[in-house]
Amino acid sequence: MKRVMIVDDEYIVRIGVKSMLDWEKWGYSVVCDAINGQDAIEKISQYSPQIILTDLMMEPINGLELIEYCNKNALDIKIIVLSNYTDFEKVKMAMKLGARDFIFKLTINADELLAILNNVSKEINERKMSGKDAEMLLRNNAGVIRERLINMMIERSYLNKADLMKELCLINVKCDFNKTYAVLYLSVADYNIVHSSGETLEPDLFSASLENIVGEVMDEIIISQTFRYEKNQCIVTINLPRRRLDREFIGKVEAGFQRIVKSVELYFGMQIYGVMSKETMGLENLSNAVADCRRVMNERFFMKENKLLLCTDEKPKQQGFHLPSEFRLSDWRAALEDFNFSEADTLLRKTIGYFYEKEGIEPYHVREALYELYRVIKADGLTKGIMVDKLTDDNGMTLYQAIFEYDLLFKIEESFLSVLGLYVKESNKIGNKKLKKEIAKIVAYVKENLNSELSVATAARVIHISESHFSHLFKSEMGISFVDYVNRLRIEKAMKLLTETDKNINEISYEVGINSPNYFSILFKKITKISPNEYRNSKITE
Repeated sequence: MKRVMIVDDEYIVRIGVKSMLDWEKWGYSVVCDAINGQDAIEKISQYSPQIILTDLMMEPINGLELIEYCNKNALDIKIIVLSNYTDFEKVKMAMKLGARDFIFKLTINADELLAILNNVSKEINERKMSGKDAEMLLRNNAGVIRERLINMMIERSYLNKADLMKELCLINVKCDFNKTYAVLYLSVADYNIVHSSGETLEPDLFSASLENIVGEVMDEIIISQTFRYEKNQCIVTINLPRRRLDREFIGKVEAGFQRIVKSVELYFGMQIYGVMSKETMGLENLSNAVADCRRVMNERFFMKENKLLLCTDEKPKQQGFHLPSEFRLSDWRAALEDFNFSEADTLLRKTIGYFYEKEGIEPYHVREALYELYRVIKADGLTKGIMVDKLTDDNGMTLYQAIFEYDLLFKIEESFLSVLGLYVKESNKIGNKKLKKEIAKIVAYVKENLNSELSVATAARVIHISESHFSHLFKSEMGISFVDYVNRLRIEKAMKLLTETDKNINEISYEVGINSPNYFSILFKKITKISPNEYRNSKITE
């Protein structure tokens, strides 16, 4: 395992480089980082890095001076320069002094970084592991070890308390559980949704990166120990300076928490929430403190502005819940049935606004109430040929998924309003009128089977009437022939695929149910007045 140090005066660069690779997978371990050359020199003897990735422009000791220090003291350390485009003259000086390679900070990517590390590593002679190396290996894997130990402590699955305490000492855990301490419990919201979309790091790398961010911030403001816990959570244990929670202590932790919130949002584009436990003492009480924090964490569901939650401020919960009489499902149903979407929007906002204002409601009561609204709009959609479960928000979530999977009420509200907006657009397409149930059924059938063969004969069989009767009934209800309606929907879907995917014309043709790409192009131009390629190019240049 090659030992790596990262030196840069920009916090986000240090975190970014640390989070770029699954270091241990490729045979490396980031043993420490430093904020400038002086900080790096002070840490070299302690951490014995074999590779240093360093910025050049730092104070009071810059990267060039750091390289000169390594040369002067005959340190067998390979230097890789982290450079800006404007530093090229200094990069050349660094190479003359013995730096092995350089990489541009603004365009750095995982593959390039790994290639440079592997190339430099060929020069490193591996020695037989000594006692010092064994100690270093333990330190290198401390994050994984801490994760195992915190799980054992929370689950109370350790067999011998003395052995557990010995392991905590071996990895230099900076919290004495025999003294008064508090727990800071941190959890990233909607992690599973973001991860399933492929828009964040792999779970192990995300967990390690989160631990790095939290640990670096908390270590700067107070003596504490950060543990990675599960894939999207961290637990920080902090000994209380005056053996009790006071305003000064809470203020320090709140300040650190807000820095963590900004860093997680900046680096991951996600929201992290935190709860501070009551003061406690003893290893055996950690589990209860974490359980209290988890319970209080439910309150984030109602938060519009992120702030540190305190177990000392926990409010009692209602045992049962019923919406007041002014919030009637019948009003919501009537607004939808009458195409009074302005009223429907008002009722939805009013209902959700009540949940924000009412104290003591459990999140699952809110989800159940919103599920009833979902059932009504889904049933109304069937009368209009609108498949509500096909309408999705900006994250690709259906309304049902949003209600039960988002961690935060404001996200559910955004999703519900987004889907309601799409519902209004679909209603406008049918002229804001109720359809006969046979036609509503066909409209829904067409949308569900757009890439299949859709003919007058097929549609007539679905609702068990003759072809001539169906053709007359459909045009009477929709104001357009069935064939023209199907073609219009197919071209609308094709327009979306042309702008949102890089699929070629043939692929799009087949996906919208037209088996002849040539006919597809003719039909597309007939309806839109331009060819598919012209349409795609026009959207690219907008």
